[in-house]
Amino acid sequence: MMKMNICVRSGVLFCLLMAGVPCSFAQKLVLTDWNYLPSYGQSLSVGWTAKPVVTTEQKNGNLMFKGGVRPFEGGNDRSAAVPLVERVSPDGARGETPVSGASGNFMRLLKKRDAGKAARVRFLCSADGVGGVSIGVLSKGNAPYQRILDDLTAGRELADKAGKSFSMPCFLWTQGETDQQDKKTREWYKEKMRALIQDIDADAKAVTGQKNDVLCFGYQVSSHLNYFAQNPTDYPVIAVAQLDLALEKDSRYIMTTPMYHFTYSDGVHLTAPMSRLYGEYAGYVMYKVMVEGVKWKPIHPVAHAIGRKGQDWTVDVKFFAPVPPLVLDTRTILDPGNYGFSLVNGREEPLEIKSVSLNGKNVVRIVTSSDPSGSRLRYGMNLKEKLPSGPCTGARGCLRDSQGEKVKTRIQDVVYRMDNWCPFFDYPLESRDRMNKTDSR
Repeated sequence: MMKMNICVRSGVLFCLLMAGVPCSFAQKLVLTDWNYLPSYGQSLSVGWTAKPVVTTEQKNGNLMFKGGVRPFEGGNDRSAAVPLVERVSPDGARGETPVSGASGNFMRLLKKRDAGKAARVRFLCSADGVGGVSIGVLSKGNAPYQRILDDLTAGRELADKAGKSFSMPCFLWTQGETDQQDKKTREWYKEKMRALIQDIDADAKAVTGQKNDVLCFGYQVSSHLNYFAQNPTDYPVIAVAQLDLALEKDSRYIMTTPMYHFTYSDGVHLTAPMSRLYGEYAGYVMYKVMVEGVKWKPIHPVAHAIGRKGQDWTVDVKFFAPVPPLVLDTRTILDPGNYGFSLVNGREEPLEIKSVSLNGKNVVRIVTSSDPSGSRLRYGMNLKEKLPSGPCTGARGCLRDSQGEKVKTRIQDVVYRMDNWCPFFDYPLESRDRMNKTDSR
């Protein structure tokens, strides 16, 4: 019989580990007639290489400025609001942006819930990012940030003329590759991200007069191995920082999805259908948060128990999952070894993993030949070379939930499941005679 050493105090049972984690809720946001939604960040935010475009007609009433979804390509013409459609940039470099998928999926879901509100509500969308730049370049005081301010001012003026209420509920954030390449630190990135959200929030409130806070619907960057030559490590510092932000209490950085399960055109940028699909993931989470009031959190470990089984050691790790049960999916993701899991001791030396399996609807069991107490369980960090991103090539893992059983989307006649995939994480395993338990915040 397996012996488990997990008690904090007398009477604590292993059933605590198996208990479900309830989903908490946040205050719902007030949607106005027109809602400004920018896609901001690096090249993926503006649809680099994502062509030919997918969204060639507008079916949900969403809008863009007259100059196009990327106004800076159309002479910054913000003189009118026109139906949102995607187009290839004049230089042929950029195509489908995530903002069409996000706004479109949100509106489709809203229509199913409240057709009357959906008939009134619109998103005014733009893609204002810049390829290959640090978060510092995208921060307040620089030219890219001014695009958001110009959008806000023009959007309010157009809404006023049309007799519509106007606000900025949120923005999409797709950035982090350059800061991984440039070896920025975890704390530096989090400080910059918090400041950016606060600045956009303050400026949006000053222009629109809105009371509700601006939310950031971000992703988790998964392409750190593309930059291995510049930063030779398997440790995705920026990705871990983004997960930190997403798990902070009352955080306004809401992680919509990690990026390793999408197909890339060149190992760095998404194909057009994948840019649309990434946007639809963002739109789904936007809807859950802004309409249903869900306090959204990604899959992440919340508790563990270390025990003995014969000569081996076991680690049972409980996860929060939006839609259990968890699945180790090797059809969608090519197994990189141990389904993406790894163990390292305090000296950063790897510990052998003998097996990885599921032990219930939200528990992963790791079997190892060494005592794992004091080590760290990592996910998505077991490859250490320059590799292109993607489900069969780059940094990745096979752990997902079962949301896709019910949540699907169709893009160019292909049906895609929209499961939640586990973000890359670095989780400490405390001594085997203690229970490490944290709530899903």
